[in-house]
Amino acid sequence: MFRSQFIHIGTFGKPVGLKGEINITMLTNSIYSFKQLKPFFAEDKITIFNLQPLRMSKGNLIGKLKNYITRTSVEQLHRKKILACRKNFPKTKKDEFYIIDLIDCKVQLKNSKVVGHINRIDNFGAGDLISVKPLKGKDFYIPMNKDNIISINLKKQIVIMHPMKGIMK
Repeated sequence: MFRSQFIHIGTFGKPVGLKGEINITMLTNSIYSFKQLKPFFAEDKITIFNLQPLRMSKGNLIGKLKNYITRTSVEQLHRKKILACRKNFPKTKKDEFYIIDLIDCKVQLKNSKVVGHINRIDNFGAGDLISVKPLKGKDFYIPMNKDNIISINLKKQIVIMHPMKGIMK
């Protein structure tokens, strides 16, 4: 069951130069992955952005939109989201998941006690961390690895965990 037919894959940044180019913060792992998700949609899910060409420059993705030929014309896009159709995403392999599919899943211990739900996934450089919103108390993180996560059932929207000592207080 997919939550949304459209997924946020990038955000327009500031214009580059005078000829209608614009910075794009991409939320995919590479420019190749980003390009594979065409067509690109605006937040209204109707308007299609014709981004051609896309290129990398000094670690930034730069795009040019058809019919946007000046700096002023692209300034209105600053901070606007770029969406792609879910059906254009590649199929996941075993033990791979899209973050959007994990959000709102119930988190329970191996003894079936529900402790909360996933409210986001963060990565501060050392690996993915599941942020759990508990039934009571403050959010806490669980490292997303085989030591802490026993199983993930997307159909039932349940993540079963066995957190290492000290994570839950």
